[in-house]
Amino acid sequence: MTDDSQKAPLGDQIKAAGVLAGFAAWALTMGVMGLILLGFFLVVVFVVGFVLYLAWQVWWPLGLGLTAPVLYVVLIAVTGQKL
Repeated sequence: MTDDSQKAPLGDQIKAAGVLAGFAAWALTMGVMGLILLGFFLVVVFVVGFVLYLAWQVWWPLGLGLTAPVLYVVLIAVTGQKL
């Protein structure tokens, strides 16, 4: 029999997994509501990616102008620190 007191709490495991993998792990532990949130998150990522793709296809300065703020927001979300 293993001692469960030696296991890390789920929150620590999620933090160690990384932001996106941690969000997916959290969503999967939340059941149906978590799956709905995960699906919504994936749709948002897909839409943002598609808009950036179209912007780059139309005119590269437009693509660059839209990509820079998106990357800045992702950087803030991942690190929690503003530049």
